Amino acid sequence: MKLVSRSEWGATDPTGSYTRISSTRGVKIHYEGSPVPDALLGDHSRCAGHVRDIQASHMANRDEGWIDIAYSFVVCPHGYVHEGRGLGHRNGANGNSTLNAGHYAVCAMVGTSGITSPTGEMLDGLVDAIEYCRSEGGAGSEVRGHRDGYATDCPGDDLYAWGQSGAPRPAGGAGGGGTAPRPSGDGAGIYTVQSGDTLSALAGRFETSVTQLVTLNGISDPDLIQVGQQLQIPAPLFPGREFFVLGAHSPYAMQLQTWLQAGDWGPAYRVGPSEDMEPLDLEKVAALQEHYIDDLGPADGLTEPVTWLYAYQTAHSLRTR
Repeated sequence: MKLVSRSEWGATDPTGSYTRISSTRGVKIHYEGSPVPDALLGDHSRCAGHVRDIQASHMANRDEGWIDIAYSFVVCPHGYVHEGRGLGHRNGANGNSTLNAGHYAVCAMVGTSGITSPTGEMLDGLVDAIEYCRSEGGAGSEVRGHRDGYATDCPGDDLYAWGQSGAPRPAGGAGGGGTAPRPSGDGAGIYTVQSGDTLSALAGRFETSVTQLVTLNGISDPDLIQVGQQLQIPAPLFPGREFFVLGAHSPYAMQLQTWLQAGDWGPAYRVGPSEDMEPLDLEKVAALQEHYIDDLGPADGLTEPVTWLYAYQTAHSLRTR
């Protein structure tokens, strides 16, 4: 773990005493919920200053009355885990004193503009922080979003879906709540840049963000992608198996059905896609699994992380049939 102590990032001393805790049920994931400068992506030396800005903003908030930065830890785009209130101390970020005592609060440097999606290194750092809270801070197995138990959009849809899928490491290593199976590599498809392509257009086409494309491919100037250049394209994060059982209702069902329809798997929809998982959806998933039986079998119609990935990739011509 790349831990950055309070003294290393230049923390101001708290204005009061922490409330001690000996254990928690787990960890809650947060995002900043405000603009996060994308200049941080290419310059890690700026990250410590950004944590200082967060601390200063929190300590100046008279309504909350925070004595320090509210989070237990803050993870930057490069995977460094910055110590906030740290282990054994009740945080101030989860919504009220009961929620604050129930889970450590780990914040990703993700916001509403600028950096709007987590980088792979950031996800690694989040898992490092989760495991550290467990091994050294008495945290239990739960990984939740700030919105669980409190009315907020935090930590945003991408991070919330990642937590719901078990908080896996981006390359399929042991994560905060289990491992999400993936094929070899990081699950990214490969696209060859064509004449007229722009990153913003590709981000829309492939249901990702310019930030993710820039970070995943190490692009220094988004305006200078070249015809013939090969880009790694990440699939949307798997939201969880519970969204794809028969009778489940969610926007993720419609997303999956759209991919299955585009990939021409199984019988055609008479009406759809919809937000409801119906028998025909399971039949179409089974058709996809049967085609890639060595990777996705058995063809049982149950959507797992790799099934989700293959449905996405075949719909977007990132995987040949």
